[in-house]
Amino acid sequence: MPLSQALLMMVALGASPAAPSPAGDYIRVEIRGTLRTGMMAIGGETTGTVVSARGATWELDLTSLPQGRQRAESLAGRRVLVKGSLEIRPGVERRERAIVAVSSLEPAPAADSAR
Repeated sequence: MPLSQALLMMVALGASPAAPSPAGDYIRVEIRGTLRTGMMAIGGETTGTVVSARGATWELDLTSLPQGRQRAESLAGRRVLVKGSLEIRPGVERRERAIVAVSSLEPAPAADSAR
């Protein structure tokens, strides 16, 4: 397929490469909510672990957290405090997925002050 046809197909289908992020940009997040593990999605497009707070749910990537999967299993169903960075990753079923790359996962303090 000639290059011009490939480009035409990309434009027709609405595909466009993501704009690169400027070096050093990041979004740090802290979420206090309920942790759930063992989640499934059509096509397996999930990390399997999510945290829900104020009606919103975020997928969690625990791969950078030492023993992250085991820690999440031990805290499943409980209120937790998650810290990490928000990443937008390409998906198949969903074009973009907002995932928190977790750097810290702890039980939520009993009396947490409002922020």
